[in-house]
Amino acid sequence: MTCRDRTLEFQSACKSLQGRQLQNGTHTKPAINAIKQRSDFTLMAKRIGKDLNNTFAKLEKLTILAKRKSLFDDKAVEIEELTYIIKQDINSLNKQIAQLQDLVRSRSGQNGRHIQTHSNTIVVSLQSKLASMSNDFKSVLEVRTENLKQQRSRREHFSQAPVSASPLLANNFSMSHL
Repeated sequence: MTCRDRTLEFQSACKSLQGRQLQNGTHTKPAINAIKQRSDFTLMAKRIGKDLNNTFAKLEKLTILAKRKSLFDDKAVEIEELTYIIKQDINSLNKQIAQLQDLVRSRSGQNGRHIQTHSNTIVVSLQSKLASMSNDFKSVLEVRTENLKQQRSRREHFSQAPVSASPLLANNFSMSHL
């Protein structure tokens, strides 16, 4: 059995079919616009998903730093910077998801029910991931606050000298007995 390369025949058939579709008006402006809108939606959703993942990574790093209980290895500046960045990221993600939702609403009558349902499901999924991350962020900040309170109380406890060992009091006591 011999094989024949028919690639050129296939390519010419595709070009011929495309030419007929353009002549018949199969690819009309509304169809092209719908494809472009779906593409815009997909790109926005993809960017939001990527931003969510990046923010989750920052939150994981913050969680590790915030759970440390050492007095001497506290990276307060790094924690504050990460906290600020994550807050900014969450605000930005909220705005991006709102824009995506507006895009879905603006084209609600133009697309089929299946596409509309799919788009709404993606928006709800992104919103729930953001809400979950916001709750995790809040929990990490609560842990950090509790650790700071414990550090402060340990610092106060260990930095105060006992009353009987105070040199000032010992001098006063010995002077008064003379």
